[in-house]
Amino acid sequence: MSVEFITLDAEKGRELGLSEADFVLLTETGLPRDVADHFCTDIPDGPFGLFAVRRLNADNHALILGGTSSDGGLVYFLDVNDGNVVLLSWDDDGEPQYEGVNTTLSAFAEFVVRLGAYTESTGAELEKLDPEAFRHPHCWWAMVAARYRREAARRERMSAPAASHSDAFDRALDRLEEKGWRHVSGKEFASATDEYGLLTLPEDFSKAFAADGALIRDFSARWRGGLPPEIQSAFAWEGLVVLVSEEEQDEGDFDAIMDQMLAAIHDRQQPTDGTLTCLATEETSDLCRILRAFGRLAAKGYVAEPALWPTTSGCWERVAERTEDTDSPKAVFWNTQSHDRAFDARGDLIDELYLGWAGDHEEIAAALAETGLTVKVPENEGTTFILGPAETP
Repeated sequence: MSVEFITLDAEKGRELGLSEADFVLLTETGLPRDVADHFCTDIPDGPFGLFAVRRLNADNHALILGGTSSDGGLVYFLDVNDGNVVLLSWDDDGEPQYEGVNTTLSAFAEFVVRLGAYTESTGAELEKLDPEAFRHPHCWWAMVAARYRREAARRERMSAPAASHSDAFDRALDRLEEKGWRHVSGKEFASATDEYGLLTLPEDFSKAFAADGALIRDFSARWRGGLPPEIQSAFAWEGLVVLVSEEEQDEGDFDAIMDQMLAAIHDRQQPTDGTLTCLATEETSDLCRILRAFGRLAAKGYVAEPALWPTTSGCWERVAERTEDTDSPKAVFWNTQSHDRAFDARGDLIDELYLGWAGDHEEIAAALAETGLTVKVPENEGTTFILGPAETP
């Protein structure tokens, strides 16, 4: 597929006093008209339109290069004198906000094009080209690269199962990252005591895997500020069994439990610390069995999610957000509170698990039957599926 490039008028470039390298790039090579979800030259005309010139100070100007999308809400500009590229946005009060995204125009152009054809090596290659663009995980290009990496990982997960335990472990980390978790060093974990969604691995965790990727021994990692069901489910999706523990909570204090779950979602209160232990075992868990069934239902168009939200009403809101045909939703899920009550720390059922659902109940029942667990099929749409521990001989 050919890419159309847009060039700057040479006379305008000379009037601006562009450096030779920037002049050649903009007037001869040009910038791509539209690239994926991070660059677009078809932005609204006006003072911040394509190739508009804005005064930065008495001796310097900004040249608008394009936007992140066609609405022009965020635009890139070249600092003509310094040669670096800046992302311009506006806060809720209309005040301009600036973030330097590249140290050179040539690096910016390379980022725009290369991210549009993202591969597994793209992020590392671009970080080597312009390290300043990746100085922090919340930098613009770091976040764009992370989003494309997650999308690539999601496509890979949908197309084929993990090739090994180590591959499954990496995919589980990707799932957590998609939900806002960050993998951090032990030093950062020790200092960031008020942050949510942190995971730190032991320095020697890779030794738990054999050369072929098989998990050969248990190992533990520390987490902070999240929901144990979310952690447990991320690994179970990939067929891994983990023990997830956290600080003791009074099981009878319903209000305290709900406050804790909602605080983890909305980043309130002091985050809880805990430990997850990845088990080197051939014996799967009930949670892994259920999520294999959920995977088959997801392939048929269902929103199939474990521990989707603390409350059932919130779960249905999440389903609506992910459903194109809201008149005929297809979904199967359980809420976070049900997860905490029904599963033990390993992910095996110790109590009944109630599943909200919509769609073809026979199709859902057939998928759940393959788990080998006890399945109570609802008689009508007003009742739930109920999963229980497998019957012992």
